[in-house]
Amino acid sequence: MEKEFPRDYYEFDVAHLKRQYDTLYNDMVQAYELANDVPVKEADFDAIFVLGLGGSSISGAFLQTYFRHLNNNIPVHLVQDYDLPPYVTGRSLVIAISYSGNTEETVNAYRQAVKITQHTYAFSTGGKIEEVANIGRYAFIKVPKGYQPRTAAISYLFFPVLRLLERLNILPSHREQLQRTIQSLKKTSFEDIGIQLSEKLMYTTPLFYASDKYWPVAYRAKTQINEHAKIHSFWHKFPELNHNELCGYTKTEGNYHIVTFRFDDDHRRVQKRMDITKEVAKKVGVNTTEVKLTGDSYLTKLLSAVLIGDFSAYYLALRYQQDPSPVVVIEDFKKELGPFI
Repeated sequence: MEKEFPRDYYEFDVAHLKRQYDTLYNDMVQAYELANDVPVKEADFDAIFVLGLGGSSISGAFLQTYFRHLNNNIPVHLVQDYDLPPYVTGRSLVIAISYSGNTEETVNAYRQAVKITQHTYAFSTGGKIEEVANIGRYAFIKVPKGYQPRTAAISYLFFPVLRLLERLNILPSHREQLQRTIQSLKKTSFEDIGIQLSEKLMYTTPLFYASDKYWPVAYRAKTQINEHAKIHSFWHKFPELNHNELCGYTKTEGNYHIVTFRFDDDHRRVQKRMDITKEVAKKVGVNTTEVKLTGDSYLTKLLSAVLIGDFSAYYLALRYQQDPSPVVVIEDFKKELGPFI
């Protein structure tokens, strides 16, 4: 019988972040419909640019790998900076995502975008992003308040984007697939897996690895550990890490724990690389936990890994007696940075 997570630890979830995870599947359905009524203008797009930082940026990362999986020939670029790259054109589709609506880098890049292309769409709860959209009468999709951006990223900052791309005839309908994905996800207790993994990660520096095909899940897990548990964590992807990071296992100082996300459709040579890397790390005393994922669709597998990473981070925060919601260091940093003129 599995050891039950100590109930008194939940008192550290002062802001009740767990409630946002409890409503996640319903939120996915509601989120998908948000882009139903926004006016759209179809075009022969040369590229898609997703503007976003932090939790608001993960949609762009998901889209990059998802388009690759679908063999869609429109390149997807993630912009996590103040300025647009010089190759944004009048034929580019720009999607600005800022949950608060006040992420200064995204606001600045969005203001540049509306001067270059007529094909801009913004997602936020309000803030300056909404102000810019309203003044110029640009397409705007308002998402509900009351969520942490990192939890809203799984639902309200991703599925409306999919719906928008459907309405622009870039992607096929996901309505039925969304229901199948939710039903598949419900079959697994990601919370239980997260509880078990969080116990292994106590008093370690977690390292998250995945294939290039699924790299956002490793990046996402790392950032969730940072924001939920308030500790350092790092990520990398195969096969690139075998050309640099592997040397770190020659003489390793520090208590690391590797979490490798392994998918059934990873390239066979990547899977062999994962096996060898595990043995190399083991020789210098670094443990590896493998999270093996299968599923009936790419989205199911992607979201499964995301939920495992999220719950691991959530329960690790409680084990460290941390409220997973506040990010005081980031808020203090923004105050020190001062207003963006």
